[in-house]
Amino acid sequence: MRRMNRFQFCLFIILAFCYLGDCRQPKPHILFIVADDLGWNDVGWHNPEVKTPNLDNLAKNGVILNNSYVHPVCTPSRNAFMTGLYPFRVGLQNGVIGAQEKKHIPENVQTLPERLKSVGYATHMVGKWHLGFCKWEYTPTGRGFDSFMGFYTGAQDYYKHTRNGGYDFRFNNSVYYPRKNQYSTKTYAKRAIEIFKNSDPRKQPLFLYLSFQSVHTPLQVPKRYENMYKHVKNEQRRKYLGMVTAMDDAIGEVVKATKKYRFMKNLLLVFTSDNGGAAHIAGNNLPLRGTKGSLWEGGTRVPTIVYSKTLLKRRQYVNNGMMHAVDWYATFLKIGGWKPSKVDKRIDGVNQWPMLRKGKPSARREFVYHIDSKANRAAIRMGKFKLIVGKPGIYNSWYSVPTGQYFCPINDENEEGAKTELFLYPSLNNMADNVKGFMNWAVSKVPGYRVWRKYKRFQSVKKCKEYHKKELRRWVFPKYLMFDLKRDPTERHNIAGYYPKIFQKLKRRLDRYLKYVRKPQSTTTYESSNPKFYNGTWSPGWC
Repeated sequence: MRRMNRFQFCLFIILAFCYLGDCRQPKPHILFIVADDLGWNDVGWHNPEVKTPNLDNLAKNGVILNNSYVHPVCTPSRNAFMTGLYPFRVGLQNGVIGAQEKKHIPENVQTLPERLKSVGYATHMVGKWHLGFCKWEYTPTGRGFDSFMGFYTGAQDYYKHTRNGGYDFRFNNSVYYPRKNQYSTKTYAKRAIEIFKNSDPRKQPLFLYLSFQSVHTPLQVPKRYENMYKHVKNEQRRKYLGMVTAMDDAIGEVVKATKKYRFMKNLLLVFTSDNGGAAHIAGNNLPLRGTKGSLWEGGTRVPTIVYSKTLLKRRQYVNNGMMHAVDWYATFLKIGGWKPSKVDKRIDGVNQWPMLRKGKPSARREFVYHIDSKANRAAIRMGKFKLIVGKPGIYNSWYSVPTGQYFCPINDENEEGAKTELFLYPSLNNMADNVKGFMNWAVSKVPGYRVWRKYKRFQSVKKCKEYHKKELRRWVFPKYLMFDLKRDPTERHNIAGYYPKIFQKLKRRLDRYLKYVRKPQSTTTYESSNPKFYNGTWSPGWC
């Protein structure tokens, strides 16, 4: 055999190293940011009055997904993100998980972080979980995350971290107490920055799930952010917009950290929301119809952007391809190097990386909006047509930006934990807080103060109930609603009776999905997680 010359020998060595993996393209880092209850009209690239400069910059230089869909409420969407499965396949289709309910992601379902770990990723989570915690095995660190800072339930106080009389904040499995009076949005950003700081971008790919509490109720925000919207007359809307901007600032700080610690060159950043805005409270989804909790576009179509400095072949444009919450699972696994198996064919998500990276057509032609077996309603989209079966929701209008008095309080928590930053120096701020505290105490001692507070609360609840009744009387729908979303994106014209063939096609397809609906997980509560057993803290027990 003829001897190899020096060139052939060197080439052989290079190829051998490449075969062993040294020449492979490093796996990208993934930063998956999820807002809570963010409205379609509550971001700067849709509404110039909303101050989101950091997100606007990412949108301008990345890809805006104009047809990105999730489920109507929190838990079902988060299940879709983490499993790639529609929630009706795992019994999580009916609303959110209550603090003492036994619901959770089934043990036999592999989560996104579990699979990413198996292909070499470091996996971290910051923020809201809301996917069950009745046993330690169902918490984030039990479902594939190397670390977790955040809370298990939902709708907690942004400063006190309390929910239904119990404290709910963890660092991994330990109860954690952030700095007193620190706004949770800032707490999450600091933790995310810490993760980037303590990780080596060259040694191991990173997956960070940054799940903000913002902008869910209770409406709380540092005063300086609320003051950015002094021209907004409605107090609740003013606070809500301040919350949006506070979240945007936090995201800006996290993005700076990805650059500082050298992650940005090989980073994919995704920003989305878990459902539409609560337009019946303070959010806004115009020009879309409906609100959070409904099957209308306003409840399920959310602002979404994808950004990367190096990974996207096509940027700075609006992509109109269909994307659903379940697709992030399949897409992240694809770019992370997961090799599909027979089991993967059972998931509902599809790999959308060609669409995101090169602007190719969406791999999706249809999706299920939601199937709610408790409310006996469902919706499906095929191409440009959408079919709704049953009542779409309670709030069914096109809600304008709130201007009147807030009518429907959701949470009794007040904002006593909010720190008023009136001065530059901390000592002066502390003095101001002491004066404010004394004044609040003094006012609370005035005869009749408690009665007055209860009366105001009663009046607000009364108005809320009246509004609910008015909404129920106002909208009477047929069993089937069908819309052409290309011609009628705001869902004003029911065409179910005009196109019988298309209607039958959508109905047959939805009926096929209905055959795979799993029995909803039990809503039975369990006592072992009650804060009274754990020094006032919500905690996993046994279920």
